[in-house]
Amino acid sequence: MQNKLISLCTDFGNRDYRLAMLKTEILKSNNSIHLIDITHELDPFDLVEAAFQIRNVLTNFPADQIHVVWVQNASEDKGIILAVFKDQYLILPNNGLLSIITNSEQPEQLYRISDDSLEYKERIAKTIQQIIQGEDLSQTFSELEDPVRKISVQPIYQKERIQARVLYIDRYGNLVFNIMLEPFKNTCQERRFSFSTQNQQVISNFYLDEINLENGSFFVYFTKAGNMVLGLCGDHAARVMDVRKDDSLFIVFE
Repeated sequence: MQNKLISLCTDFGNRDYRLAMLKTEILKSNNSIHLIDITHELDPFDLVEAAFQIRNVLTNFPADQIHVVWVQNASEDKGIILAVFKDQYLILPNNGLLSIITNSEQPEQLYRISDDSLEYKERIAKTIQQIIQGEDLSQTFSELEDPVRKISVQPIYQKERIQARVLYIDRYGNLVFNIMLEPFKNTCQERRFSFSTQNQQVISNFYLDEINLENGSFFVYFTKAGNMVLGLCGDHAARVMDVRKDDSLFIVFE
């Protein structure tokens, strides 16, 4: 198989040598691939942010590509795993990250690469090589039935309001929430809604299917993976609203 796409999503940053070491280890044994950087600026050890990033890009890839999602937490890591999910290969630590990525869905296949994360660069590179060479994964690796699971913080849905959490603030200051499109639509019922922050600031007069992109106007949309986003056209919504990652906001229906 030629021209395989290998995506990388890590909390390594770009200042240190770790990312270069991982890339060179992969390239040494796989010379017919294309490396694609999703991001390496995840907050250290933040599994929820890693899951958000990979979920929003995963379906944009052709089928059967390989994704290395590497955010470790040494006290909780139980080795390295390989999952087949939505016709994509995911290589990641066994620390609950997979369960946050897949949410309530189940991977089609799940294998144990190793019981520890030692020499992870070499093991990741070798696994990529085995996938590219078309090895029978069920013969190469043992199946894993009980991976580490974590439950991410969920919104609190009530009839007249939702308590949401800021998962991520992007480069433009847009607020990404842990609210997904379908449950929001079920609660919203086409009603007008407002955002209320912890410091009592209220951003009001939204309808689900209306977007105002005039400068100085707030707007709401949903990402490809279904996360709600609140932005401010021409400005940095997080700074203007004095909101930070992990803050809670209320969405109030009228």
